[in-house]
Amino acid sequence: MRAYLYTWNPEKWVWCDQQDAIYRVNNGDQYDMYWSCGNTKRIEIGDLFFLMRLGVEPKGIIGCGYISSKPYLLPHWDGQKANEGKSALRTDLLFKALSDEPIVSLSYLQSKYPNHTWTPQAGGLSVPDEIAEELFSLIQGNAKFRFQPSAKNEVEIYTEGKSRSVTYKTYDRSPAARQACIEHYGYSCSVCGFNFEKAYGAIGSKYIEVHHLKQVADIGDEYLVNPVRDLRPVCSNCHRILHKTRPPLSIEELRTHNIMLQGTPPKARRP
Repeated sequence: MRAYLYTWNPEKWVWCDQQDAIYRVNNGDQYDMYWSCGNTKRIEIGDLFFLMRLGVEPKGIIGCGYISSKPYLLPHWDGQKANEGKSALRTDLLFKALSDEPIVSLSYLQSKYPNHTWTPQAGGLSVPDEIAEELFSLIQGNAKFRFQPSAKNEVEIYTEGKSRSVTYKTYDRSPAARQACIEHYGYSCSVCGFNFEKAYGAIGSKYIEVHHLKQVADIGDEYLVNPVRDLRPVCSNCHRILHKTRPPLSIEELRTHNIMLQGTPPKARRP
């Protein structure tokens, strides 16, 4: 089992659903997303990864987990390059720990392992086995991020349980879809208008959940999910209530309930 270093620079790409991802990962929910692996093609399912935040302080490893796909091509993550028809290799990353602050600081890494590169220009840099084992154990032993390690066959079983044609041909439940939805609708709940930043200040900044109007499990593999048509940002409470029934309530149905209780319709507002 090899290990690889992936990178994220907030100045180049805004991770819209990062706070939602952190909540899900650290509460035991599955969260995977595709990430650029540079030109590295030898990556295998079940290999380890570490996600390094660069570009802005504080820098360091903010996440780790298992790679849940072999490299595959998608349109380039840089919008301008994608418009030029360029593509980039990605792999799916299954997170086991994730934070908005470094779990292992860049200064610690450079001091402890001075002969290894920790600020690569692209992701997919191989991490020596001995270093990877030490870092994985360090993160796993952190009281805030304790998790059970997964055997390679467990990652393979998880991967086989996903519809690959949906993952590759559509947005599926990918961060690309959530990001596009949030960029269009903003961070206020589509049902009740609640905005986490307005209610809680900076700690609630850029946090919202995203609801699928059509359940992924109920649609065919060839269905192309449109983030603006098929997704809506909702607060945690409304999201739970939407799914209290089978099939889930519509946004309009739950909004009607809210109006009846509150006496006034919610205002859809952007932060």
